[in-house]
Amino acid sequence: MRLLAALGALSFAGQLLLSCGIVGAQSLSELQILVKKDSDSLARLDIDTFVKNVVPESKSYAVVVQLTALSPKYKCEPCIKLDKTLRAVARGWNRHGDKDRIIFASMDVDDGEELFHKMKIEQIPRLMVFPAGAGPHALANASPREMTIKEETMTPVGMSAKLGLLLGVEIKPDVPVDYSKYLKSILAVQAAGVGAYLAYKFVNLRMLGRNLWAIATIMFVLLMTSGFMWNKINDPPYMGQTKSGEVALFVPTNNQQFAVETQIVAVTYAVCALCIVILVRHAPKIQSADQRTFVTLVFVLVLMLMFSYLNSVFRLKMPGYPFKLLLE
Repeated sequence: MRLLAALGALSFAGQLLLSCGIVGAQSLSELQILVKKDSDSLARLDIDTFVKNVVPESKSYAVVVQLTALSPKYKCEPCIKLDKTLRAVARGWNRHGDKDRIIFASMDVDDGEELFHKMKIEQIPRLMVFPAGAGPHALANASPREMTIKEETMTPVGMSAKLGLLLGVEIKPDVPVDYSKYLKSILAVQAAGVGAYLAYKFVNLRMLGRNLWAIATIMFVLLMTSGFMWNKINDPPYMGQTKSGEVALFVPTNNQQFAVETQIVAVTYAVCALCIVILVRHAPKIQSADQRTFVTLVFVLVLMLMFSYLNSVFRLKMPGYPFKLLLE
């Protein structure tokens, strides 16, 4: 809200510039010149171009601008990811869209540090949309809006769909074909084929033993049930950060997750499975009744604690879940 309030003040300043003749028809052409200078059609802004050509609501074009920090010294991985996505959308619009209708731009903290401070921007990246307020493509409400950066908007297709819905236009992103994925898949299939042939030719699979096959099966099941495939498909960040700056290991929703969640859940499942195996296969074989009772109680307690922890994680991911066991 503070960001939008600051942008509102800047918009008023832009209107004053417009009324004084400082901003005019040349605004669009100035931005288009900046667009042509970039190989991905993403205009690089500074404070002057941002205030004069982006902020005024009386402009006849819309501007989609990211507020970012791309210098390696900032080590902002989300900034790099958002920049890559926005560039794919900008390239697609430059090839297939009306260049007079939407301008895609970027303002880096190094180019507008003073403005970032005045706008009290504490977190980046931010993705802002400044709609057209005049002309045939004007929106009834031309005030600036901030797009929420989610997993779906961090993909070119998802961002294009969200921007297209907001601005009432179809946007087709330009996503280059990643031939390395196909090459890796081909090499992986070939390697698997060679490995299977060598195993069939030189290894007596029966000699590997029942326990080894059981361990391999359990590990595979744990890998698949803990969210590994979701991580491979969506490429989430390894872990997050709370508003107070503390490390966040879990996302409190069932629609997203951090990569570290997979490891935590897999280890917890593994401990539960180990407890069950010991209780079923090994504890009954202990000759001493006292030792058997002690081992049974210990692993039942560990199993209950681990299961309670999993239940607490599930309650965190699904806030409406009413049941709990030992742990909150």
